[in-house]
Amino acid sequence: MPKVTYEPISAKDALKQIKDLCSIMVDLAFSSIIYEDKGLAEEVKELRDLAVKLNYLLTMSLQVAVRDGRDAQATIPLVVLGHASVDIANSATDISNVLLKGFNVHQIIKDLSQRVARDLMRGKISEESILKGYAIKDITEKMNYSVTIYGLRQDEKWIIKPDQSIKLEADDLILASGSSSGISLLKLLVGGTAEEISPPEEEDEDPSVESLADNIVDYLIALKDTSEVMVDLAYGAVLYNKKELAQLVTNMEKRVDTIRNKAEIAVLRLTRNTSEDISALQGLVRIIEATEDISDSANQIAKTVLAELPSHPIIELVVEESTENIFEMIVEESSSIVDKTVPAGNYLDEFGIRVLAIKRIAGHYFKPRRRTKIRAGDTIIFTGLRDACNAFQQREEEAVEEKEAEIEAAKKAAELVVDEVVEKVSEEVSEITAKEVSKKTVKEVASKAAEKATEKASKKAASEAAEEAVDTVTKKMTDKIVSEVVKETMKTKKGDKSGPKKKATKKVVQDAAENAAKKTVEDARKKVEQAVKEAAEDTIEEKSETVIKKVTKAAEKKAAEEIESVVKDAVKIETERAAKKAATEAIKETSSIDEPEKIVIDAATEAAKEVAEKSAERVVERAGKRVATKAAEEAAEKAAEKETKKVAKKAAKEAAEEVAEEVLEKEVKEAVQKAAEEAAKKATKEEK
Repeated sequence: MPKVTYEPISAKDALKQIKDLCSIMVDLAFSSIIYEDKGLAEEVKELRDLAVKLNYLLTMSLQVAVRDGRDAQATIPLVVLGHASVDIANSATDISNVLLKGFNVHQIIKDLSQRVARDLMRGKISEESILKGYAIKDITEKMNYSVTIYGLRQDEKWIIKPDQSIKLEADDLILASGSSSGISLLKLLVGGTAEEISPPEEEDEDPSVESLADNIVDYLIALKDTSEVMVDLAYGAVLYNKKELAQLVTNMEKRVDTIRNKAEIAVLRLTRNTSEDISALQGLVRIIEATEDISDSANQIAKTVLAELPSHPIIELVVEESTENIFEMIVEESSSIVDKTVPAGNYLDEFGIRVLAIKRIAGHYFKPRRRTKIRAGDTIIFTGLRDACNAFQQREEEAVEEKEAEIEAAKKAAELVVDEVVEKVSEEVSEITAKEVSKKTVKEVASKAAEKATEKASKKAASEAAEEAVDTVTKKMTDKIVSEVVKETMKTKKGDKSGPKKKATKKVVQDAAENAAKKTVEDARKKVEQAVKEAAEDTIEEKSETVIKKVTKAAEKKAAEEIESVVKDAVKIETERAAKKAATEAIKETSSIDEPEKIVIDAATEAAKEVAEKSAERVVERAGKRVATKAAEEAAEKAAEKETKKVAKKAAKEAAEEVAEEVLEKEVKEAVQKAAEEAAKKATKEEK
C-alpha cells in the first residue's frame, strides 16, 4: 500500500466514498472466486487499499476538527463507521485472496454460484447487442433500475463502479446484480455470452438430503445473504437512529455465529474423505471466516446506536448522498405492493428494490423470509440505487393518488345508491328477523289456542253431528219399520185381497202405525242421540292429536301473518335508521373501489341485523304477543269447528245407523206392530 499523507478532504466525502466502496466489495469478492477471475480479485485488493487510505484521511480530518470533549464524543460514530467499513473491506479482500493466494476453488463454490439469493451476472457485449453504444446510465434507466452494473472490463482493465456516462462497446465484460427479472432481461440484451447466477426456485425442504457438501452450500448462502443484509440494516439503523433495527442486526449476528460453527464443522467432516483437496477445503474455511467477519463489522456499526451515542449530522449526509441508499416507507392501503410476496433475494419488483426489514403495526422489525406478504400499514426498510428508489417512491405516490381518486369516485357513486341499498337491506333484514323472532311466540300461542278451541268445539260438534245424524237415520228407519209392519199386517189379514175395503183397511193400519211410531220414536230417538253423541265425542278424543295439529297449523299461519306484519313494520323503521348511519360511515372510511352497492351493503346489513333482533324482541313483548294471541284464537276457533265437525259427522253417521237399528227395532217396531194389529182387527170387525 502506498504512503498516506494528509490531504484536505471533508469527513463527509471520505466516509461517503468508503461506504460506496463497501457496498459493492462483497459482491465483487464473491464474483472473483465464483468466476475464478484473478483480475477481479486484484481489483478488490486495490479497493481495500483505497478504503484504508480514505479511512486514514477521515481520521485526520476528524482530528483537525475536534476542539473539545463534546466534539470528540460526537465524532465517535464517524470513527466507528470508518473502521467498521474498512473491516468489511478487509473481509471482502480475504474472500478474494482465496484465489490470489493459490487456494483451489472447491466445487462447493461452483454449486454456490447457482444458488445465491442476490442475482449476479457476468456478460460479454456482442457486436449485435442493442446495448452497444448506450451509456450505463441510459441502460439502467431504461431497465427501470432493476439492475446495477458495478464492474466493467474495457481495454483489458477492470473498472469498478464505472462512471455512469461510459458507453458500452463490443467485447466489453460487465458485472451486474439485480432482481431476477432484471438479470434475465439483461442477459438477453447482452447478445453475447452471459453467465447468470439466479436464485433457486422455491422448493420444499427434503429431510432426506444429508450430503455434507449440500449443507455447506446452504450455510455459505445463509452467511453471505445475512451478512449483506446486516451491513445494509446497520447503515439504516444509523441513518434513522432506530434501536429496533440495531437490535435486529445484533440478533442476526448471533445467528451468523451459529451458522459459521456449523459450516466449519461440516468442512472438517469433509476432511475424512481422503479424496478431498485440502487446499480447496482451506479456502472454504477462509471464506466462511471472512463472511462472518463482515457480520461482526456490521454489528459494530449497529452498536453505536444501541450505545445511544449522539448521531453526527455528517452521517445523514453521507447516507443520503450515497449512490445506493436506504429508505423507510409506510405501506399505504392503496399501495401497489400490498399483498405482494417477497421473492428470493428479497427483491421487491422491477426497480431492483430490496427489502431489508419489515415492521408490522405494533410489532418489531424482522428480516423478511420467502413467502412473506407485505401488508397495508407495514413499515418497510429498503435499499437500492438512489434513482431507482426515487422512481419507486414516485410510482408509489402516483399509485396512491390514482387509488385515492378511484376511491373518491367510488364514494360518490356509493352515496348515490345508499338510499336504495338501505331500503333493500332493511326490507330483507326486517322480514327475516320478524319471522325468526316471531316463531317462538307463534308456536306458543297457537298451541294453547288450538287446545282450547278444540276442547270447546268438540262437544258442540258431537252434539250437532249426533242430532243431524239421528234425525236422518230415525226418520229413514221409522218409515221403513212402518212400511214393513203395515205390509206384514195386511198379508196376515183375512178377507178380500183387493178392493175398496182393503184400501180402507190399509189406510187405517197405516195411520195407526204412524201414530204409534210418532208416540214411541221420540223417547227412542233421545236414547239414540245420546249414544251417538257419546260415540262422536269418543272418536274426537281418539283423534284429538291429529285434530289439534291441524288446528295448530292453521292458528300458526294466521298468527304468523299478523305478528310478522306488526313486527316487520316496527323493526324496519329502526333498521333503516341504523343501516343508513352505518352505510354513511362505511362510505367515509372505505378504501375500496368495489361496486358502489358492495361498499355499503355489508356495513348496512351488519348494522341492520344488530338493531333488528333487539327491536323485534321489544315489539313482540310490547304488542306482538297480544296480536298473535288474538289471531291464533280466531283462526283456531274456525279450524277447530271445521275439523271437529268433520270427525264428528263421520263418527255420528256410523254410530247412528248402528244404534238406531238396535233401539228402533226393539222399541218402535214393537209399538207399531201392536198398533197395526189392533187397527187391523178393528177394521175386520167393522167389515163384518
